[in-house]
Amino acid sequence: MSFRRRACAALIALGVLLIPVLSGCSFVEQTMNQTVQDAVREATGGDVELTEGVPDGFPTDVVPLIDGSIRGATQTEGSDIHWVVLVSGDVSADDAKKKLQEAGFTVDGEASTAKLGSVMTMSSDDYDVTVVGASESVLYTVTSRG
Repeated sequence: MSFRRRACAALIALGVLLIPVLSGCSFVEQTMNQTVQDAVREATGGDVELTEGVPDGFPTDVVPLIDGSIRGATQTEGSDIHWVVLVSGDVSADDAKKKLQEAGFTVDGEASTAKLGSVMTMSSDDYDVTVVGASESVLYTVTSRG
């Protein structure tokens, strides 16, 4: 994973980790949602709008998602396809990791804190996945390797 993508994943992680903490104020919640969308735009290299449900073309047959309220987006840049999926509710990054490992993904890197949450990068032969987990939300960024 390139430095740019790792830096963007860190920005996304920051946004996702702060949303539950600051969500008591609707102005702050709107600002944080915009921050996450801006970070997602930067990570995927283009404009994306998170919409309700699994994004079009998302490879659910090989990149399993945990259950919860889902918002997502797809962005294509040349032959590269990027998906962003935000799962909210009673969810955990550990559950996401377990499902991905059961599907054949390996953990390439992982960092976590008890207070803020976790960030992990995983890969298979066909996809790179970054998973960011915080209380009540898990963010997946998925990039096709082909």
